[in-house]
Formats: sequence, C-alpha cells, structure tokens
Amino acid sequence: MNYDFANLSFDAAYIEWKKNDAFFVDAGFKKVPFDYEEVTSSGDLRAIERSPVTRYFDEPNNGRRLGAASYRTGVFAGGTENGFFYNVAVTNPERNEYSGDSSSGTTVNGSGGVGNYSNSTNNNLAFYGWGGYNAKWTDGSLKVGGEGGSLRDQGGPGTSVGVGNNLTIYGAFADFKEDGFNLQGEYLGANDQNAVTAYGVVRKAKPTGYWIQPTLYLVPKKLEAVVRYSSLDSDDRGVALSDGIRGATSGGTMDKMDELYVGGNWYIIGNDVKLQFGYIRGTSSGAILPTTSSGVIANGVATHATADGVRSQVQVNF
Repeated sequence: MNYDFANLSFDAAYIEWKKNDAFFVDAGFKKVPFDYEEVTSSGDLRAIERSPVTRYFDEPNNGRRLGAASYRTGVFAGGTENGFFYNVAVTNPERNEYSGDSSSGTTVNGSGGVGNYSNSTNNNLAFYGWGGYNAKWTDGSLKVGGEGGSLRDQGGPGTSVGVGNNLTIYGAFADFKEDGFNLQGEYLGANDQNAVTAYGVVRKAKPTGYWIQPTLYLVPKKLEAVVRYSSLDSDDRGVALSDGIRGATSGGTMDKMDELYVGGNWYIIGNDVKLQFGYIRGTSSGAILPTTSSGVIANGVATHATADGVRSQVQVNF
C-alpha cells in the first residue's frame, strides 16, 4: 500500500498472487491498463506534467473531461512472455484515490474517494485491457501496444452519469529508445453516448487526441532536451485550458486544444535527484455548438484562448 499523506490520496493498495512472469493477479486499488502516459510513474515523466490529452481522458469528470481511466478498485491480471505483454482489469466504473467519498468523507480537489454506498452511477463494472510487444536490443528498444475500455453508464452530457449512456475508449501507443534518443507517442479516442446537447438535441460525441514526445540527451545521462506536442478534439463536448494545463485559467469552453512543451531535465543523481524546467504554450479554439434549438453563436463570443507558462521542479526520490 502506498499513501500520500500530503494529498490524502492512495497511489496503490492491493494484494498480488503471481504464478510466474506470464501470469499474475492483483486484487485491490491501482491504475487500470489504459493510457500509456497515465500509467507511467510521475517520477519518470520527461515533461513536468502529463499531456492535456491524457488529463482530458483520465482525470475526474467535470462536465468536459471524461474521467475514463487511472485509479480504480477491482481485479487485475496480466503478464509478459518473450516480449509480449498483456493486462486486463474488471473494476468499479469511477475514478478513486481519496479516502472517504463525496457525501460523507473527505473531498479533495472537488473529487470524492471510494464510496461506501452504491447507486445507479457507481454499481456497474468497467472493463479495461491492453496488450503489445516490447522488442529489445543492445542499445535500445521498441514497445508498441493497443488498448481499450468499456464503462457502462459513465457517458452522458456533462456530469450526468448513471443514466444509461455508455462510454467506450480505445487507443494505441509506441515507445522507441536508441542510445540517448527516445520517442514516445499515443493516440486516444472515445465514443460517448449522448454526450453533448447541441441545438436542443442530445447527441453522441467522439473525442480524439494524440501526443508525441521526442527527447535527446545533450550530455549523456546528465542533460536532456524535451519537446512534446499534444492535440485534442472534444467533438463539441468541450474543453477548457484549465482541463489540460495545471494552474491555467479556464479561457472559456472551446472545442479543441493544443499544447506545446519545450524543456529540459538535469539529472543530478540519475532519476533520484533531478531538476526539470520547461515552457508551456496552450491554445484552445473553436466554439462548441449552441445548447438550444434556437441558439445562435453570438457576435463577440470568444473562440480562441491562449496560456503561456514557465515551469520548474526539483525531484528527490527516496
């Protein structure tokens, strides 16, 4: 069990049974096998924050974000064999990590934790899985994989979950390493039943997004350059700058969002002590469709917003 006393949140709490490398079973609380960047430990991220695409798909549903993956409670199984890997999970449908729940326990950052009751929003099962191949050679490796998930009753307009609208998610990822060069990328998509209200009619939305991140050691194992580009299309469900860039103002609800991160990492004592720094440029654009049948986008309504920021952090692992 790992618990973050500063954030009042769990990172993991589970029991594992392992037959061999090819098959293990975990029961408890951990991240589900979906979204390669989300499953990557925050201590191993090359950029300071996860991409806006990852945050939009995985962080708690606020009426725009999907809240479709990350921390769940359930049963997990997986393994590796001759380079092939797989992982599947059957879990509760809503993101958990905080002690208590939104009605009777601790609420952190507007999100409750593992509930102590069931109702139509949280008494169904969610299903996740990914698989792929990891090829390794003397100076590098290539990992490729596909992923998917099904969350019953977790789709719908705004935060209205538990009303018969299902959410499915899918994606593909790749991670290539050669000497001091690394290239990572991922594509994510979703099919959200009756996800938005447009012109007075509730309809489906299919948000999609991708991120790509090359890194290169300028000084071997000491100084690393990082660039990441992310692009998200919410398909009229809506996205704000604050959904994808931590600490940014909203900028209004738009249809699309792009982000460019340019930075570097100074590994003082490997990954145990390092300094990260970078510049972030985020842009949201495109008005979402009106929510009433007679609604017309009024003149003067902003359809473009930007956010610029400089970030740095020191990481100490112990």
